[in-house]
Amino acid sequence: MRMKIKVWIQSPDNASFNESDIIEVPDNISDDELEKQARQVAFDHIDWGYERLDNENS
Repeated sequence: MRMKIKVWIQSPDNASFNESDIIEVPDNISDDELEKQARQVAFDHIDWGYERLDNENS
């Protein structure tokens, strides 16, 4: 059997930013595996990056 889980993300700094997806997972999924899958789905909704700053720019 499978269950449906709603995965959502939102920004505390931007009320208009929120996304969600419904995923299906096995009923007997462990909490750790469920969290891993939910994080991946949430992460797929965002772009991110980093920028290295030297001491002159900071």
